[in-house]
Amino acid sequence: MKKQLFNENWKLNNETVCLPRDEMFLTARRADAKSGDAQAFFASGKYTYEKEMGVNAEHASVSFDGVYKNARVYLNDELKADVPYGYIPFKVNLGAVKKEDVLKVECDNLDQPDSRWYSGAGIYRDVYLYTADGEHILPEGIKVETVDYKTGKIHVSVKTSNGEATVEVLDGDTVVASAKGNDVELTVENARLWDEHHPSLYTLKATLGTDEAEVRFGIRQIEKKSDGLYINGQKTFLKGGCIHHDNGLLGSATYYKSEYRRVKILKDAGFNAIRSAHNPTSDALLRACDELGMYVMDEMWDMWFNHKNKHDYATYWEDNHLDDIRKLVERDYNHPSVILYSIGNEVSEPGTERGLEDTKEMTDLIHELDHTRLVTGGFNLMIINNAAKGKGIYKEEGGMNEDTGKMNGMNSTMFNMIVYFVG
Repeated sequence: MKKQLFNENWKLNNETVCLPRDEMFLTARRADAKSGDAQAFFASGKYTYEKEMGVNAEHASVSFDGVYKNARVYLNDELKADVPYGYIPFKVNLGAVKKEDVLKVECDNLDQPDSRWYSGAGIYRDVYLYTADGEHILPEGIKVETVDYKTGKIHVSVKTSNGEATVEVLDGDTVVASAKGNDVELTVENARLWDEHHPSLYTLKATLGTDEAEVRFGIRQIEKKSDGLYINGQKTFLKGGCIHHDNGLLGSATYYKSEYRRVKILKDAGFNAIRSAHNPTSDALLRACDELGMYVMDEMWDMWFNHKNKHDYATYWEDNHLDDIRKLVERDYNHPSVILYSIGNEVSEPGTERGLEDTKEMTDLIHELDHTRLVTGGFNLMIINNAAKGKGIYKEEGGMNEDTGKMNGMNSTMFNMIVYFVG
């Protein structure tokens, strides 16, 4: 399907606006704001965006990289999607559309406090429109997997509405491998590998009739051995930093240039890895990491079914977390920079039988969807120990419980060790 940015000419409160936008950042701060200090005392709100489709198409989908939060997407007032998680990328199948059809997106962060950090609000990441007439390649329907980095062998799968695609590997404008079929293996002779030192990228182009789709990818393999992590057969040590999704004075609004800038600053400072704290990062940041050679641990959530704030995502987690994983893996699959998925940050649930079952279920699902990458998670020993004793570390209205600040006479700060597993 034809893919194009869909950021221009949205209406918000009868004003024409351009996305991405952080609506929270544009409000006045108030000392009595329910969002509190974690949100810098900005006010919360409800936001409704509208935009005419502007095209006639037999098949249309719209892709959102992040809407904070409680996104509800309508086409001509017909509900098409309801996505509560404010950091997850998601696609909405619209079916046939006409130029005059109206796409509407509602979202709100009214219920506060809902976060331990600044979240922002609104459609704060890029929006893309996919359109096609007749047979077509499905949105994000191309997957490229490195089978053998030594020989440059890759596996390509293409999802289509119907029919076999032709696939080509491009190095710049030069075709270096090609085949016909929706499930094929190709060999890129004398392949340039992707790693932190040599972030070499190729383009996979798929063609079906008059429809075309392209993805950027790198030839890169990950191995976990008894003595550590290996990238393309080379033992690799991660020198990482944790970053939140906001861009400082820009608020949470996400722009490729600002994402590239901060990755470049970290790269120049000697870092080779980034952890997205504590939620899925933007596609723009992943593209910057692909181009600059930065490894990424893409994290899913800061909480599971236990609240850290009264109105955080724990309310919706149980009903949506497996679908969240599917959405993230689909978005991340072709990004060579992504080497690890993290299923949580300092969550207490693995201290319970139910939480252990969830841990296994999520890890198994990720490996089923993407067997090429590793799965990890950050677990605080103090929090796990208290959870096992039936003591919650956080109060639902926010902040730590006073009676869990000490454990067995040991100050909590001395026992605040984060343990990561890799599987």
